[in-house]
Amino acid sequence: MDSPARRIETVAAAPPPALDASGGGPSPIVELLEGLERDPEDSWDAFQGLESLDPEIRSQIVDELLRAPASEGLTRLLHLLGASRDDSVRATVREALGTGRRVDRGEAARPSGPRPSTLPAVHGEPPRLVRSLATAVDGEGVGAVVVSSVRGGRAATAAFLCDVRRGLRDVLGEAEEDFDAAVDLFERFPEIARGPLVEDVPELAMGLLAGSLMLSGRETPPAVREWLDAILGRGFHAGAFLATRPEWSSAATDPGALAERSWRILEACPTWVDRSPLTFDLAEEISVRERRAAADPLRDAGAYRFLFERRILHRLELYRRMLLWMAFFWDAGDEAELSLAAGVLADQLGDPQYAVPAHPFTVALTTRSLHEAQRLVGTASDPRRG
Repeated sequence: MDSPARRIETVAAAPPPALDASGGGPSPIVELLEGLERDPEDSWDAFQGLESLDPEIRSQIVDELLRAPASEGLTRLLHLLGASRDDSVRATVREALGTGRRVDRGEAARPSGPRPSTLPAVHGEPPRLVRSLATAVDGEGVGAVVVSSVRGGRAATAAFLCDVRRGLRDVLGEAEEDFDAAVDLFERFPEIARGPLVEDVPELAMGLLAGSLMLSGRETPPAVREWLDAILGRGFHAGAFLATRPEWSSAATDPGALAERSWRILEACPTWVDRSPLTFDLAEEISVRERRAAADPLRDAGAYRFLFERRILHRLELYRRMLLWMAFFWDAGDEAELSLAAGVLADQLGDPQYAVPAHPFTVALTTRSLHEAQRLVGTASDPRRG
């Protein structure tokens, strides 16, 4: 099944009549709408696909979307388009949704749920962001975004736990009566200093939070929503979103280059290994059979395929999202080559034709996971113990 981004490309390539739902078969726009209805989370990928199109084509598609029957996925996509970088699209969608005043003036309804005792009161004046920080994601797609803002003479700082599959999951916040311009994020949340991070790039922090909030949607914990309102202002969900770069889909993708990029990514992300019991079973089998020789994709092709079909294949979407997070992360951190590598691989993993055990990223990930498992078999890190 095509990814939302590929469906957007199909819609864009179709002549104007194909945007109509009538005809001999389902049009590209109908297939897009059906995909959004099946899986509302596809709205994020569809939004990024639309943002990469020519403005005239994008406007035509948006007009069709506004006339389409409502669904949860379509509603999410339209709210994302309300934050489009295209002024015309943004204004058109906000007018159709009736969200212009709410988005611009912060009049979103207050969510229900328990209010943390340290949560600062939400004043009428907009908050002013003074510090921000984003971490890399670990091997399960979990990272953190920390933001600090001042409003009404009070400072508030919160660390948001983000999951590339489930969005915003938790928050740890602090509020102070007196604003201190030298907010020390590491002193407040020392655990964030354990890995790579990017400091004071507000576009990155806001974009990652916005994307994570879209993913969690209705499942966003009330405390998380309230801290977002207090620190970033109500209606934050319509803030600035991160968009993919055109070069991610147009860069050279020969196997040699992809293999080199895959290994560079894994070297920069040492926790990206599969630690499942199945991986350890296969690693132990290879070690016994080959007298402790390291796993090899040619010699152990059967084990590689088995692990792919039983485990890796079902986690490709997870790795695609992890790669997207890191592409934005490295772009903000001036790591252009790593950003391009992650963006190219994320674009490829979004295409079903690359969901094969021989894809360079899959081979590199499997090799590294098996090597790590061979090293840890029988130790306290072996998930099969107990």
